[in-house]
Amino acid sequence: MNYKQFYYTSMKYFLMKKIGAGFILAAFVMVAACNSGANTTANNTPASDNNNNNNTSAASPQEKTRITDIAYIRVDSVIQNYDMYHDLRAELEKKAKKLDAEFDAKVKAWQKDMTAFNEKAEKMLLTHSQQEEQGRQLQMRQKELMEVTAPKLREELMEEEAVMNRSINDAIQKYVDRYNADKNYSLILNGAVVLSGNRSMDITAEILKGLNQEYIATKAAKK
Repeated sequence: MNYKQFYYTSMKYFLMKKIGAGFILAAFVMVAACNSGANTTANNTPASDNNNNNNTSAASPQEKTRITDIAYIRVDSVIQNYDMYHDLRAELEKKAKKLDAEFDAKVKAWQKDMTAFNEKAEKMLLTHSQQEEQGRQLQMRQKELMEVTAPKLREELMEEEAVMNRSINDAIQKYVDRYNADKNYSLILNGAVVLSGNRSMDITAEILKGLNQEYIATKAAKK
């Protein structure tokens, strides 16, 4: 076996570059409890005789107000400006750098031993059996780094990222539920699926302001 053919392919890109580039949270639709009582009554009210006699009648007051029962949130904008997101992302990036440094140290140790082995082999300072044994051990270490250590670190970061995503989604959803308990919208949608709409239905700024105020208050209470 020609041990000079040993090589090292860094797996560091698995650890940092995805985290630094940001990530996309799964879009979700937030549906509030339907304020159906009044609407159901309105829908079941018989039309007057005068309305029946008109082929073109104006929309009823109930129909005009239905639109105001719907709102939407640009969730991507909320997340990008949510203090909780920035704090959790900073923690994740810190963890990624730590894991990257640990992995890099193991790789450098392997490279150092590989260089020393090649120098001894070139100078014929090792017996044939020593070359075989040391070469086998170096090969096993390299395989472990590439096939066990790097994937394990990558999986650990992906799991942490998934937990972060769920935490942010959960915080937003719970706040929207509490918000709507007071506002009584029939439907609150994720603005990511809205191609065009009345800006008066956009409650993004209001939701973001409330989320950040609540998060800051929670952080202060923990200190």
